[in-house]
Formats: sequence, structure tokens, C-alpha cells
Amino acid sequence: HTHIPYAVRLGPRALLNPGSVGQPRDGDPRASYMVLELDGGVVSVDHRRVEYDVGEVARRMRQLGLPEPLAARLFHGM
Repeated sequence: HTHIPYAVRLGPRALLNPGSVGQPRDGDPRASYMVLELDGGVVSVDHRRVEYDVGEVARRMRQLGLPEPLAARLFHGM
């Protein structure tokens, strides 16, 4: 569970990680997700990002007493 989006082909198989919504580890604080398309046995992978209210999420995390480093990481993606 790396929080880092990637797609790696290993022979006939693939390792796919869509990333994360919160607690990113790749320097990009936006929410990350993946769209897979299958067309005639061909798979295409598209990583996508969307903005969300990081400040509000961090505020709620602090309000709930979660550790400050977790809230701070939301802003920087590291």
C-alpha cells in the first residue's frame, strides 16, 4: 500500500496502483484514481487527478486529534 500511482507490466500481468485520496507520497496533493479500459483484449490505463478541499480535510483531522504530520502531508504530497 504505497499511495504512489503506478502501472507496471510484468509479462502477461500488470501491477496497478491508483494512488490515494489523502496521504499522498508522490509530491502531488490531489486525489488520484485510475481508469481502466478494455478493448478487444487490449488494456489501457489512465491515471487521473482531481482537486479536493485539502484545507478542510486537514482542519477536520486536527479537530479529531489525529497526528499533525498526517494533516500536514495533505498539503505537500510527501
